[in-house]
Amino acid sequence: MVYNSTRCLLTVSKRLLILIPVLFFLLFSSLNIYALEKRFQDHKDGTITDQFTGLMWSKDADPAAGPFNWFQALDAVSGLNAKRYCGHQDWRLPNINELASLVDRSIYAPALPGIHPFLNIKAWYWTGTTTAEYRNHAWRIYFFLGNIDYGHKYHMLNYVWPVRTIDKPGKEPPEKRFYDYGDGTVTDCASKLMWTKNANLAAGKMNQYDAIKFVANLNAKKYCGYNNWRLPEVNELKSLVDYGKTDPVLPDGHPFLQTISGIYWSSESNIQAPNYSWCVDMKNSRVDYYNKNHHQLYVWPVRRAN
Repeated sequence: MVYNSTRCLLTVSKRLLILIPVLFFLLFSSLNIYALEKRFQDHKDGTITDQFTGLMWSKDADPAAGPFNWFQALDAVSGLNAKRYCGHQDWRLPNINELASLVDRSIYAPALPGIHPFLNIKAWYWTGTTTAEYRNHAWRIYFFLGNIDYGHKYHMLNYVWPVRTIDKPGKEPPEKRFYDYGDGTVTDCASKLMWTKNANLAAGKMNQYDAIKFVANLNAKKYCGYNNWRLPEVNELKSLVDYGKTDPVLPDGHPFLQTISGIYWSSESNIQAPNYSWCVDMKNSRVDYYNKNHHQLYVWPVRRAN
């Protein structure tokens, strides 16, 4: 077995893994249609570069002919490197944020940007990121819809989509990330989003229809002086996630109060099942969908900071 040496190549510093979702959020929050058309560069040699993240992917989304358990997946990537797949020998399993950067939940089967050049796309894919909660599990992504979940490293079989880094994604975040205004709001200086300081302002769970009404009531009252609060998008909630943490999955030194290790509503509907909405679990970082009417979840209002 060669996965021990490969695992060393997959090791990402804790700081980098924390900052990558913020960097990717900044990159994707301002995309337009023209930019989307220019996003992927096909080198005509079996590789594709995502010009917004600086990552190179194999054009074939199953070059190792899986599926594999996680340790076999590491060996499969080592095999690609031994063969100098597409002329390179520094392929690796993507970390959770890198693989998630390809997901577009406004489309399904697959949940990839509509204008993409990839071939042979499968369903579940491994990442190189071990979960903070269970060391024998690793993160994986369902590219049919966009779910983010984890699977047992030995007992679950998923596919391999290798990646290599050719450029650094975006600019470095500010040294001081969170600014507490002392008025009930906190601005994430990296994502330029303003959150309510109280992460459980509604003091409990509610279905999504009531969550929308709750936020509308905040706007009617100009909560903290603003009338443009809303439910966050999935990537906005994920920009707060530290995959090295659990219960809750927020970064060290955050100023938020009443942080709940529970599931929060996003504003995004499941494109395949519109009665369901995508949500982020702040206990363990999972992304899944729940029925808008029948499920009771938490609410964390957000707005774009000035």
